[in-house]
Amino acid sequence: MRIGVLATLRDEINALPRFFQLLEGLEADSRVDHLFCSFYENDSTDGTPERLAFWLRGRAGVLQSEQLGAPRLRGREISRTMRMAEARNKALAAFADEPLDWLVVIDADLHAKPEHIWQLIEELQRRAGVVMACASALQNLPDIFGRSPWSYYDTFALIDHAGRLGITGARVPLWNLEERAAWMAGRPVAVRSAFGGIAVMPMTLPRRLQLQWQGDQGCEHWAFCLAAGQEGLVVACPNVTPLVIHNDSIAWHPTYPDRRRRQLKAMWSDGLA
Repeated sequence: MRIGVLATLRDEINALPRFFQLLEGLEADSRVDHLFCSFYENDSTDGTPERLAFWLRGRAGVLQSEQLGAPRLRGREISRTMRMAEARNKALAAFADEPLDWLVVIDADLHAKPEHIWQLIEELQRRAGVVMACASALQNLPDIFGRSPWSYYDTFALIDHAGRLGITGARVPLWNLEERAAWMAGRPVAVRSAFGGIAVMPMTLPRRLQLQWQGDQGCEHWAFCLAAGQEGLVVACPNVTPLVIHNDSIAWHPTYPDRRRRQLKAMWSDGLA
């Protein structure tokens, strides 16, 4: 099996040891014949590009490192999503015609294990019609409904089958009752868009469709997933749960959970009427 790993990074020196451990776990797996990494980095000031270059010595892969002088952006601003899309597209282009079976797109700062990637590959192999399988990273922020000390992390990328964004701060981020039941049972759910920290697809998919990330309309993953969905199902896998650990405390406005409860109840009542 030939696997390509795509990651974009900036000032990730503290996360690199566990990221390299994950990659080395893939390398050591007997199922992997070839691992090729494409890293894109810009404007790091903590030694990230040097560490990446050192790790890549003697390994198959490409590191693109640029000094753009661009400020660090956070949140959902279009300027950030456009920059993220450009970075991911540069990393994707660097694979060129490298012979690969699978593309793994991953956030390098995740607390993830090789098993998470294998779970996604197995979903693609097992279920006919699935072209892209996405993890469901959990963050150390309690569920707004009080069900768990963890909540789903990547609601900005998540769009359900009806075009609704995920419920931010919820352990179960979906609105539809049947989809919520499937999620709680650990079954993959077909969506219009997702990422969840790791996404896996056959490498033939982005090459054949010439897929690109686009950030000018919102989350850069939306356009990529919608285009991939023309070929088959994009699924979010609730049983694939790498972790995002926030060092800073985050709190929701006190009225936010009740507002979301009311919205859910209203939607379910309309559906049963």
